[in-house]
Amino acid sequence: MPIRTIHGLSLAALLLAVSPACAAAGRGGAPLAEGTWGGPHVEMTVGPQGATLEMDCAHGAIAEPILVGRDGRFQVSGTYAPEHAGPQRGEDEKGRPAVYTGRLTGDTLSLGIAYENGDDVGTFELIRGRSGRVMKCL
Repeated sequence: MPIRTIHGLSLAALLLAVSPACAAAGRGGAPLAEGTWGGPHVEMTVGPQGATLEMDCAHGAIAEPILVGRDGRFQVSGTYAPEHAGPQRGEDEKGRPAVYTGRLTGDTLSLGIAYENGDDVGTFELIRGRSGRVMKCL
């Protein structure tokens, strides 16, 4: 096999290997580290396809990869569902559409949650690898 063919095949293999990382960077950056992120009143479990959140008297979900930009920020869509003691008729446990915004600094994440219409839910400070301190409604 000529040297040019070998180099061409090597280059093709290298491009295939790095293309997923380049694709992620083009969509917003690197994925948020998977695992548990926690803090006062919140715990978030991050996976490759999104995250689930447990909060005092609420829960949420993000059903898309969380890609952090070079500036440490991200914005993703999800749902947010307030909870309360006991069931209620007509209650929607999936929640309402919400926007999750974040700013990552080292292993600390400032996470903002707002309904899709702009109504603010709150901001939480989470630390990678820490369990959240959550008190569920009784």
